[in-house]
Amino acid sequence: MTTLPDGMPLLLDESWRPVEPWLTYFRMVANSTSRSTVRNYGYDAHRFAAFLDARGTDAVHATADDIAAYRDSRLAGSEHPISPTTWQRNVVVIRGVYQLLVQLGTIPREPWISIGRSSVLGHAWRSEPDIRPLTRAQWETFRDVGLSGRMANGELDPSWRGRAPLRARTGAELAVTTGMRVSEFSTLLDAELSTADATGASVLLETCAKYQKRRRVSVPVTTMRTIDLYRQTERRAIVQQSAASLWARRESLLIVDEVDTVNGVIRARFGGKRTRWRMHLLPPDLRRIAVIEGDHGLEALGLFLGRGGLPLGLRSWHAQFVAASRRVLKYAPDSLGGRRARITPHDLRHTFAVVMLKGLMDIALAREADRQAGALGPASLSEHIAINPRLTVQRLLGHADPATTMTYLHYIEDTDALVQSVFESWSDETVTFAQAVLTHRSGT
Repeated sequence: MTTLPDGMPLLLDESWRPVEPWLTYFRMVANSTSRSTVRNYGYDAHRFAAFLDARGTDAVHATADDIAAYRDSRLAGSEHPISPTTWQRNVVVIRGVYQLLVQLGTIPREPWISIGRSSVLGHAWRSEPDIRPLTRAQWETFRDVGLSGRMANGELDPSWRGRAPLRARTGAELAVTTGMRVSEFSTLLDAELSTADATGASVLLETCAKYQKRRRVSVPVTTMRTIDLYRQTERRAIVQQSAASLWARRESLLIVDEVDTVNGVIRARFGGKRTRWRMHLLPPDLRRIAVIEGDHGLEALGLFLGRGGLPLGLRSWHAQFVAASRRVLKYAPDSLGGRRARITPHDLRHTFAVVMLKGLMDIALAREADRQAGALGPASLSEHIAINPRLTVQRLLGHADPATTMTYLHYIEDTDALVQSVFESWSDETVTFAQAVLTHRSGT
């Protein structure tokens, strides 16, 4: 009997038999993709297969018109159309299953005609994301009043009952100074940020990144100081309090024997078997149950730990941001400046993107002015690429599609007065995020 990968989706027919080509497709995908992503792919595949079945066809016999009708139904034909980003995940599934059918010889070619990168899987319109960068004053109010339980005047609120404010603040600072998504910073391992120098630290993301697109993230030295303070206080207390409960659950945990930070390797035992992982390839589900024996017993490898000693889940992170937004609305509504009350982790990612893009544009323009004045020689092709603001931000944010990054550029052009005020308020007299990144990259 063939063993199916753990967490692999199954599409069943009316007789409860697995349906092809989906069975073969998910056997291949589940071995190289995180469980959460495979689960999403499973829902996408089920919707696509059910849509085709309602039209009296299936994946093998569907035409380009069938697939176009599905695209239109998902993007614009329902009460709650999906975003272009979610549609791109659907495209991954649809394109993948048809590539499999062609490889198996079931069909001679894909049912659509592609011209360059254009095909029936594309769409003629693109909705603009709701980009809402924070000013520095809004960020500081959200951090201090919303996340840290202070009043608008800076004093502590004696009635506040929030838990682990430093943990919440640290996660938010990671988002606003690195552009990491909540799904990325919430799954960080403590060891991934164990070493830092005068310019900060860096971490390689892959399995926890969107669509597993690899990128390296730079963490500023000021954020590393906040992380270290959290480690020495709240995280240390959680580790001590949860050691006994983790030991009682050890049979269901990934027991790590060695963390090799130099080579970025983890050696562990799970289910009686020994495993070896590159840190950036450790799946999110294993990151959440990875523990190592420390001074007080078992200690989770995750950076941001919850009350039970294991990493805090996405739902808890979003709940903290909702509660923090409510506090800001209650105690410092004037700081919002007319923006919608709720501040999300993605707003902090947008803030990083806009600040970084405008800062890099300023640097590029200054260099060009120096070059025209004769202070610098002609720029090489590699220099043009190295200081290209859009390419740099695309790399830092992990955007697969350059058009996504261009949205921020359109935002700057279309709302110049607002963005100018954002950057004036975020400006630091000594160094900007952009300068810090360029300095870090050049090694100066």
